[in-house]
Amino acid sequence: MDQEQNDLNISIQSIDDITRCLTLASLLELAGWPKPGNIHRTKDFEITKFEHFLAGIAAIQPNFRELCTRIYQFSYKEDTDFQFVELGCFFYKAAKSMLDWQNGGNVLLGHILILAPLAAAATICLKAQNNNIVDFQRYLKKIIDASSVEDTVNLFRAIKLCNPGGLGKIEKYDINDEKSLNEIIADKVTLKEIFNYSKDYDLISFEYSTIFNIILNEGLPYFLNTFILHKDINIATVNTFLYLLSLHPDTLIIRKSGKNFALKVLNSASEILEYGGISSKKGLNLTRKLDDELHKHMGKLNPGTTADLISGIIFCALIFGLKF
Repeated sequence: MDQEQNDLNISIQSIDDITRCLTLASLLELAGWPKPGNIHRTKDFEITKFEHFLAGIAAIQPNFRELCTRIYQFSYKEDTDFQFVELGCFFYKAAKSMLDWQNGGNVLLGHILILAPLAAAATICLKAQNNNIVDFQRYLKKIIDASSVEDTVNLFRAIKLCNPGGLGKIEKYDINDEKSLNEIIADKVTLKEIFNYSKDYDLISFEYSTIFNIILNEGLPYFLNTFILHKDINIATVNTFLYLLSLHPDTLIIRKSGKNFALKVLNSASEILEYGGISSKKGLNLTRKLDDELHKHMGKLNPGTTADLISGIIFCALIFGLKF
């Protein structure tokens, strides 16, 4: 993290502000046009539609408010044990709300997993009145480090509820193996540890294992700089999406269609960025062309994990004062 980013301070003043930022982060990620291969304002999948995402986003906001309100009730010292955050319990409750309020299937599990620890860290910053990004990262690390076996059990319950294909095929503790939960409990595997096992197969797991390195150290600076340059929230959203795609093969594409397809999408994103992304006519046309091509594959080439990371980047930008 460079010195300029070290100077970022959280500007939110209340839990209401945090929930507004959470809602906006999911809505703006969804609305980003044309994020290639994703559902967005002009593209649906056969079963899952744009409106299903809107319903899911609305449905999980009370769960986020409950999480933040509960966390805010605690007092914080340097030796505070952050196990009380109970991320896993939140994952399960929010996933259930998402599924109860729409019929498009799993639309937001990735958002739930990415945004929960970020919202928790922002709430602790608010309560402790330690608002620098360094404090935010310190609390984020404490939250992940303090995760429990119960968190892991509830994560698996949430994943099975959503049926998204798991965290990738791993040698041990695979979500598709009925014995995994018993092994997790017997081996006392924490949330941090389970994400570490799957970090090579899933970008969300990688984020947990690196304390959100992609979001905070790659995506957030790029997003903020792009917004400053263009003063356009959609350009910032889509270009940051393309930027992450150009750096990291999307692991949802890898799981559904293989690494070669993910690398082809990565190379296409890199080419588009050479023309300035969607800020140029050429870049926009190439992006729309890529979007059309990926949608021909009926969701199998959907860079959905990258989209989940974008929700986290936008949330961080908003709590650190971005106005558009």
